[in-house]
Amino acid sequence: MRSLPSSNRAVDSETQIKDAVHRFEDLINRHISDWFQSGSKISKDDQSFKLVLSQQLQIVKQEISSFTKTLKAEEHYSTEEDKQQQQQHHHQKQSYYFAWQIHRREKMVGLDSELKELQDWLFSGDPKRDVMSVVGMAGIGKTTFVEQVYYNSRLVENHFKHRLFLPIGPHYQLKDTLLLALDQLGVHENLNKNPLSNYVYKSLLGTKYLVVLDDVWNTRVWDQLRHVFPDNRNGSRIILTTQLLSLTRPIGGKTIQIPLLDEDQSWKLLREIVFTRGESCSKELEKIGRKIAKKCEGLPLAIIEVGKLLSKIDKMVEKWKTVAENEDPLTITIDDDTPLSKALLLSYDMLPQYLKVCFLYMGVFPKSYEIPRSKLIDLWASEGFLDPQNKGKKRSLEETGDECLNELISRSVVLNTKLSSVDTKRTKTCRLHFTFRNICVSEAQSKKFFPIIKKYNESSFPEDVIKKQRRLCFQNNVVLGIEQVRTWMEESLPGARSLLCFGPKQQYPVDLYLGFKLLKVLDALAIRFYEFPHRVLNLDGDELPSSISCLWKLEVLIVHRHHNIKSSNLPPVYLPIEIWKLHELKHIDCVGFDLPEPSPADDSLILEKLLTLSGVSAHSCTQGVLARTPRLAKLGIRVEASQEDEAFEALSFFGGDYFASRAEFESFKCHVVDPSPRCRAVCSMVNFPKNIKKITLSGCGFPWENVKAIADLPNLLVLKLRWSAFCGAKWETTTCGEEIGFPKLKLLLMEDLDIQKWEAGNEHFPMLERLIIRHCYKLEKIPPEIGDIPLLEMIQVDDCNPAVVTSARGIQDKKASWGNDKFRIQIHSSWDNEKPTRE
Repeated sequence: MRSLPSSNRAVDSETQIKDAVHRFEDLINRHISDWFQSGSKISKDDQSFKLVLSQQLQIVKQEISSFTKTLKAEEHYSTEEDKQQQQQHHHQKQSYYFAWQIHRREKMVGLDSELKELQDWLFSGDPKRDVMSVVGMAGIGKTTFVEQVYYNSRLVENHFKHRLFLPIGPHYQLKDTLLLALDQLGVHENLNKNPLSNYVYKSLLGTKYLVVLDDVWNTRVWDQLRHVFPDNRNGSRIILTTQLLSLTRPIGGKTIQIPLLDEDQSWKLLREIVFTRGESCSKELEKIGRKIAKKCEGLPLAIIEVGKLLSKIDKMVEKWKTVAENEDPLTITIDDDTPLSKALLLSYDMLPQYLKVCFLYMGVFPKSYEIPRSKLIDLWASEGFLDPQNKGKKRSLEETGDECLNELISRSVVLNTKLSSVDTKRTKTCRLHFTFRNICVSEAQSKKFFPIIKKYNESSFPEDVIKKQRRLCFQNNVVLGIEQVRTWMEESLPGARSLLCFGPKQQYPVDLYLGFKLLKVLDALAIRFYEFPHRVLNLDGDELPSSISCLWKLEVLIVHRHHNIKSSNLPPVYLPIEIWKLHELKHIDCVGFDLPEPSPADDSLILEKLLTLSGVSAHSCTQGVLARTPRLAKLGIRVEASQEDEAFEALSFFGGDYFASRAEFESFKCHVVDPSPRCRAVCSMVNFPKNIKKITLSGCGFPWENVKAIADLPNLLVLKLRWSAFCGAKWETTTCGEEIGFPKLKLLLMEDLDIQKWEAGNEHFPMLERLIIRHCYKLEKIPPEIGDIPLLEMIQVDDCNPAVVTSARGIQDKKASWGNDKFRIQIHSSWDNEKPTRE
């Protein structure tokens, strides 16, 4: 359905080049691996190796030469053929496009507030020609949403003299669009004397008009058409629909982002499709139908496709149960000829090549998996997908990864599920809609990019698919323990570079095969080990060995000791001093271990790239350690009960000059394990650096009068006060001093505190956007002054005194009386056994 003959031939040539390059790369890396493991003693085979290397290099050159000739031949012989097939594909898409919209026009549910916003904008008194962009993922109903106003409103028909609905699409041609506009304007004669754009301009000049540019894919469309539509200063309007949020910035105007349907709306749409002509739906079928609708994850076109399937089967409980038991309500592949597959595949095909590989790789994660941004970018970087010099800019791998992820989100193919609490414009977690994930898996398997293995049988391991795979993804970790699978992995996958184990966590250990010489990426956090795998690192007992220095390219080290291994009465266990030789380390998370302080005489032991150090105790916070981590941005420490006095004494390093000049230091976490009252006698010694942006405290037991040290921080954006971070019945924010308290704070979390009264003055928290209060059972109310904060967007209350909920609703009423309809509160009570309610 999607590939033209010439592109198929080019893809075949591209595959041959990749295979040749992989062979060449494997040859070099195997030689390096053998050389490293032998202790640099290989010499006699150097000449033979060079000969083989030269031969393989010639093969790569021949493949590239053949590929170049193929492309030139395609340009010469197949250009017209491709154009004809592209046009045919485009016309087929457009003919279906209109047929589907006519069918869908009466099948929209929800979006009441968005429709009101669109209508208010259309009829506003602003005389200037204005633009509205409607943005959302494929199949979400952007066109249907606009048509609710364009076709179904008599008011719109009477308000605008001319209305133009112009489908654009990815194969946009200016001439075709102008001819369609003239046809809708009723202009058909004498079109050869002047440019077509002049006829459109003159026909609209002096009139009030509404234009819809549907399915826009690039700014070229707007650049060519913007001058065709005159600004008559009479309230004319232009609406664009697009999947690309990035288009809205250069175009300007307002933007409406179409959300996915909620569970009730999804069921309502499904019911309207399946139960027509006044048919009733039994409670049993509704219960199952809601489960089916929920699995569509709020995408209207997916719900429509499922509705068509259900309409073809008997409306019986057992029949519907069969559909509900499937992991996905629809099986979607790249070869399907359904409207949904076409729409999704178009979104994928329109991605630049450097984004396609990043997008496809996201298919390795299980369905509905919330992918941490940092983990995704680390995997992209480890796989070699990121080019820091792409687009002529030189950036870090993390900056490049951030840019790729933001672009995928902007193109509506990746869902942004959670934002960073420090930088609310930065993604914290994301995920794929199940429909796009199915496209990823189907395309990846067709290209032998990665196989996903969920069970063991002969069909799960077809030789033509698995052989020479460089990546393996297991979503059932038990399969890894099967002897036949281990044998197959050993014999058939000599060049495997990545092993990803994303199945459910196992209670018992799995004997994981790790004999891959060229293994580069191993993600096995879901697998339980009683000892670290010897083939990766020779670890024996409770300590990391000095041989860890062999992993000289290691960037991330995550080692968590079992809680039963360590007693609080024992001295700290340090990582080996050789850890300082791993100069590529960026992140260390080592609960139960500490970072040793090197000898002052050895100034070569520096971790210049280390950004994160977490899980350590205060023993790791010496001047000698911190001075050797010049780029440290995030520090997280654990304090054992028996170490409280010395731990808080160690925290006095915050009072020195070390952090004064460290603008990159932004985050500090401190968790006191099983604190005792003695902690409170020494906690006042903590003095936070002025440049810190995020503080998370738990179990510290600070008295509330000490909060001034935090309130005065000029750059603090996020403050999370968890279990007993502060103790005392009353917090008077007004006692923070004459200066404005918490001048830049955007998020405040209060969780499991014994506070009863909270008093806040008008001058504090001027930039607060989100307030979250959890399990503060004694708190009597939220200070009403919090409602006076102009930037406040949301208050969340989980399992608190009912009076706290009442005060939150009072703040909402105050905001509403000021015309702030976007402020919301979210209430959750575990006694209600329901999801959080949004009001």
